[in-house]
Amino acid sequence: MKIFGVSLGSILVLVGVSLYIPFPQKALQPASIVSLRILDRNGNLLREVLSDKEGRSQWVCFEEISKDVISATLAAEDGRFYEHSGIDIRAILRAIIQNIGARKVISGGSTLTQQVVKNIYHFPRNWFWKIVEMWHALRLEISLSKDEIITQYLNRIPYGNQTFGINAASRFYFDKPPSHLSLAEAAFLAGLPRGPSIYNPYRHYPLAQKRQQEVLRRMLSKGMITQEEYKRAFKEPLNLVAPEISFRAPHFCDFVLSRISLKERENISSIRTTLDFQLQKDVEVLLKNYVQSLKKWEVTNAAVLIMDNERSEVLCFVGSADFFDSYHSGQVSAVTSLRQPGSALKPFTYALALEQGMTPATLISDTEIHIRTKGIDYAPRNYDGKFHGLVRLREALACSYNVSAVKVLEEIGMESLLHRLKKLGFESLNKGADYYGFGLTLGSGEVTLLELTRAYSTLARSGVFKKEKIFLEIKDIQGRTKFSSEPHSLPVFSPQISYIITNILADKDARIPTFGEGSCLSLPFPCAVKTGTSGNFRDNWTLGYTPHYTAGVWVGNFDGKPMRNVSGVSGAGPLFRDIMLLLEKREKRRNFNFTLPEGLIEVYVCPQSGMLVGSSCPGKIKEIFIKGTEPKEVCNFCDGKLLANSRSGKQRCRTGLRDGR
Repeated sequence: MKIFGVSLGSILVLVGVSLYIPFPQKALQPASIVSLRILDRNGNLLREVLSDKEGRSQWVCFEEISKDVISATLAAEDGRFYEHSGIDIRAILRAIIQNIGARKVISGGSTLTQQVVKNIYHFPRNWFWKIVEMWHALRLEISLSKDEIITQYLNRIPYGNQTFGINAASRFYFDKPPSHLSLAEAAFLAGLPRGPSIYNPYRHYPLAQKRQQEVLRRMLSKGMITQEEYKRAFKEPLNLVAPEISFRAPHFCDFVLSRISLKERENISSIRTTLDFQLQKDVEVLLKNYVQSLKKWEVTNAAVLIMDNERSEVLCFVGSADFFDSYHSGQVSAVTSLRQPGSALKPFTYALALEQGMTPATLISDTEIHIRTKGIDYAPRNYDGKFHGLVRLREALACSYNVSAVKVLEEIGMESLLHRLKKLGFESLNKGADYYGFGLTLGSGEVTLLELTRAYSTLARSGVFKKEKIFLEIKDIQGRTKFSSEPHSLPVFSPQISYIITNILADKDARIPTFGEGSCLSLPFPCAVKTGTSGNFRDNWTLGYTPHYTAGVWVGNFDGKPMRNVSGVSGAGPLFRDIMLLLEKREKRRNFNFTLPEGLIEVYVCPQSGMLVGSSCPGKIKEIFIKGTEPKEVCNFCDGKLLANSRSGKQRCRTGLRDGR
């Protein structure tokens, strides 16, 4: 027993002596700030991200911090700071009682000194390391004065939204140095470190304000402020810096950061991106106003992606109507979220059909069809609930007939379509062809707006696929510049087939049976456009392009709630039109026509049969063909029995619904 007492005494002596081992000065030194600045293509700051591992910001001295900040911090975090020696036994006992009562950890009883140690060493959260943390806290109290410790705390602690330290927080939230903060502002910031995500004022302002009021009450109860000061601070309105100034193009910046590893960030000082912030702002306003106008149709969100066709650069990236609207999941990005594309994949089905010998004049039977697959009888239906008899391929695509698309897919094969879609960058379609079935061309697989817009830009680029480009130049912390290389090019469709699909999608007359004359898809310049609506009106899309730009628009609800009969043309279509008008107004190049590639020929054909015009044909239309595929025979379709059998179907096509897909 005597030996045990001696041993215990020796240990206590050693522990006591160890407390006087000087705390490492290197760990206490303010590190040089390392931040990553995300810029738009013209150098406008979109976001600044602090990337130092220990989260240090620009260091401020004790004298540069207002007394209100210090008092508010002590009231919020450690009211007995100037009384304890690094460990507050009373606070620890109180925390234990609270945790037992709540049956979970709701309080840790850590002092400011312990929190400084925690922010330096980042120990694991368990009882062993808690004891180590306490030992370091006692050492720190011996090594530094109280004012030096609170200075360490205020320069290290996280205040949310990637701000670390009181200086960064003060400038981020109030655009002023910490020495100029009012009592109300000081109490507001002092309350944030307790739960930077919970009290994020841009997402949960009422909670942050409630926390501020709690801090003010503590300051009053501890005699730090007078009753008059309390009342004045309680009523003072807080002028937070607008979130759109602190977080410009937020979804895009998140997308940029997702393309850079944490290790890479440590050596980067700035990234100049492809985004055009002025265009981004204009589109954000259009989108927000448009979603507001669709509220009565139970629409709560939308997204837009715009790419420059020549360089495949992302110019605009709006992921939702309001990034800070937590009620409607505004932080979800519809540009990268998986959604069903409806009819938006049909152009690629028909492009493959053209490769396999069909032409825009090929007749397709739009009649009832039953396909038995996996023991299920699949019977596709058109949007208008009707069948349209024999229709030319041009009409089938322009009018977005479902039955025709499925019949074409039967001809070309599901495997062929899926393989080509993957070459077009649809990485989300990672299941086998049997999984999607013949509904693949109608949107049975989930894809992203980014993938769709990228694929349509391939058609605009004469069939050449390029991955999206988001970086222009990157500077490291030594100031050296690295310019981003051009995306790799991959031919997916021939220029001739891409042009024919473009020509059909830009054909205002061919889409009249479904969309009517003068619809929102009719623009005063050539524009290839396609809409899509998923089942039960959960998502609708409009994608299209001019020679210069490709734009993709999604409209819907993040919670999957159906819209009230809102289709691609009535939902996303009008917003797409406004965006294309905006883009072409900015365009200084005046050539709005698509370039006709070599190897194509125009021939007059019968509008009923797609064959060369005969004497009995009701008229003629000009159609475009790849040389060698143009019709060789004169029409005999418009004579006698053939015409009688087909007329009813053609008439239905001419009088179809005007609010189609």
